[in-house]
Amino acid sequence: MDIKILSITDPEEKSGYAEKILRRLPEWFGNEEGLIDYIKGVRELPFFAAMDSNEGCVGFFSVKQHYSHTGDIYVCGVLPEYQNKGIGKKLFSFAENYMKQNGCKYIIVKTLSEIANYEPYLRTQLFYKSVGFEPLITLNEMWDEENPCLIMIKII
Repeated sequence: MDIKILSITDPEEKSGYAEKILRRLPEWFGNEEGLIDYIKGVRELPFFAAMDSNEGCVGFFSVKQHYSHTGDIYVCGVLPEYQNKGIGKKLFSFAENYMKQNGCKYIIVKTLSEIANYEPYLRTQLFYKSVGFEPLITLNEMWDEENPCLIMIKII
């Protein structure tokens, strides 16, 4: 498998890739309104795509920056058949280097808390822990009581 990580700048391309990936991940992105928000949101944000020479885009990370020192993983995803092959880690490494080069000291990510006990997001948390994130705080008021938001952080 020949995977290359590319920085994508064209807004239409970003939205297209995000939609292709996120629609194949209904366990994580089953809320249509939220999915559309992400597809639109990536248009103006830094966007890194994992490109397979045969399949095209198989995963992506889109990030944003808060203040001048905190990077935020806005949204990311890898096609199911490409998961657990190191692609997410490659994408994260690319995104982390980008944030470091842009003066970030921290990276945060928001995900569903383990309190919800939803298996796909328990795997998501394991991924983030494997690349150096630690749980910071769970906020019930950020999304809603049924979807407690876990904020994880990594010092870079």
